[in-house]
Amino acid sequence: MKTSLSVLFCLIVCCYSYAQNYTSLANGSWTTASNWSNSSGFGAATPSLTGTHNSGTAIVNHNLNVTGNYVLGSATLQINAGKTVTISGDLTVNGGGTINVSGVLQIDGNVTLNSNLNILPGGQVIVRGNATVVSSTYLNVGTNVAPPAYADLIVYQNLISVTSGDITINRNGRVAVFGNVTASGGGTLFTVNNGGQVYVNGNINFTGGGSNIVNNNTTSPYGLYVNGTTTNSGGGSNTTSNQANSATLQSTNPSFFSWVQNASSITLPIQLLYFIGKNENTVIDLEWATASELNFDHFEIEHSSNGLNFTTLDTKSGFGENTHETHAYHYSHAFHVQGINYYRLKSVDMDGQFEYSDVIAMEADAPLEVSTFPNPAHDYIIVKTNFVSNASDRISLTNSNGTEVLRVSVSAAETKIELSESLPRGIYYVQYKGTAMTKTTRVIIE
Repeated sequence: MKTSLSVLFCLIVCCYSYAQNYTSLANGSWTTASNWSNSSGFGAATPSLTGTHNSGTAIVNHNLNVTGNYVLGSATLQINAGKTVTISGDLTVNGGGTINVSGVLQIDGNVTLNSNLNILPGGQVIVRGNATVVSSTYLNVGTNVAPPAYADLIVYQNLISVTSGDITINRNGRVAVFGNVTASGGGTLFTVNNGGQVYVNGNINFTGGGSNIVNNNTTSPYGLYVNGTTTNSGGGSNTTSNQANSATLQSTNPSFFSWVQNASSITLPIQLLYFIGKNENTVIDLEWATASELNFDHFEIEHSSNGLNFTTLDTKSGFGENTHETHAYHYSHAFHVQGINYYRLKSVDMDGQFEYSDVIAMEADAPLEVSTFPNPAHDYIIVKTNFVSNASDRISLTNSNGTEVLRVSVSAAETKIELSESLPRGIYYVQYKGTAMTKTTRVIIE
């Protein structure tokens, strides 16, 4: 008996002594050692991303970025209020693991829950891919305390239950699924408790039998809104009748409708406050500002002379991977075309995903110009106009004897002419002849 107790005592001591506890110290990359404090005194400098953090707790008090996938072992991840963890790949919670979210958890890939994800009041989880709950009551949104604050879950693709993975939305929980909610294998319990609010843009489709879709909201607003159809097939299945669609959502629950509308735009890596242009003499000044930048890398400023075909003028780096402060940007475009100029912003996040801003149009009244450079030239000559060329416009190259040695069509506002190595060096004349204007420029080819 003493031997058994001794062995049990040793096992308990070993279990606790090998718990690895971490607390974040600074914003930045998850894998930067200086961003973490390991209070255990042993083990890795940062919490494992590969499923080997199997005991203890990682407490997030800062904004941290995970590049690639994150697999949580049987430890606990705690994201505190006002802090953001961004995962560029997939998130998997292994058996015994727990994630408690009071801040923001953003996953650019898919989520697989083999254990607990608890979204607490004030917390928000954003899943760009699918979210899959594998058996048991592993997805819990909110608590039974009256809001505010709310606990939010936004899934941009599908919410999936397999082998009886249960989903519970409590009193202060809000959920928006922009794909479908599906369950296979039977025995799934999808529960919206009184006060909880759920919007499904697609369909709910449960198969396998024995599943329950329960909405405990008994009065309008109903709290469960399905834009498509609800199917719960198989023996022993039950679906409560108090559901509504998006039209009812808009008319009876405007505050939740507004939240769903806002949630549908969260995919942008930035929140753009404004994008405007100003005509300053011969220069068009572009100004814009962001209210937040999440997992954000840079802007590409794009220009078009016809509103259809855009080219990149320049890039502007973001102010940080995760910032919730207002930041202003500026770009001056001196070589615009005469007439209407079209501009847009391409916002690119750390993973190469991007979104476009609205297009703005600016009218320039500058005089028509044709410029030729470089001069002297070696391998090529560029002819650039500040107006839209006509399909019949031509550029010719003539030598000092008046002999035309080259002629090209004008394909864009900037035409590059490659010079043959066999072309004699000397003085030449570049003539732009078009419907809008004709101009001849003397150049030296060396």
